[in-house]
Amino acid sequence: MSTENTPAANDGQDPAQGPHAIIETPMDQHRAKPKTHFEMMLQAGLNKPELSGSVIGAFMSTEVYFLSREEVTEGNKNAQPMLLTNPSGEAVVALFTSLERIPSTYIDQAPFGIKVQGASVVRALDKTGFVVNPGDELSFEVPADGVVILQEQMLKQKKDDQA
Repeated sequence: MSTENTPAANDGQDPAQGPHAIIETPMDQHRAKPKTHFEMMLQAGLNKPELSGSVIGAFMSTEVYFLSREEVTEGNKNAQPMLLTNPSGEAVVALFTSLERIPSTYIDQAPFGIKVQGASVVRALDKTGFVVNPGDELSFEVPADGVVILQEQMLKQKKDDQA
């Protein structure tokens, strides 16, 4: 399916305005809408910062995808998640709430999607943050120091549960 604007998209408009106008296609409008429970929580959290704790809690229990250059198989269980660089210059693991939120340019670089629980990602990270849906409207980032705090909270919760 093409997401290019057809000539009909310019009907009734001055053609000279074409290059300067941003035309949102029906596919873009559809893609921007939250489709999962976690995406709805994320959208609510973006609109109300006081819900950020609920968003993180939902992230920990939801399944997300990361991309890998190598396929995970019985013989090769060590995936190398695709890393991006955030505006501060720090490496972050790119995670996605659904396969349709993965830009094709990322798939070209790392074609294998691995589904994992958010808490598993947090447990596995070492001196690295993560970004959910990079470049998307439904996006958020947790830097490396935030991951350490989440790991400490998970460890405390585990100790409390064992007590």
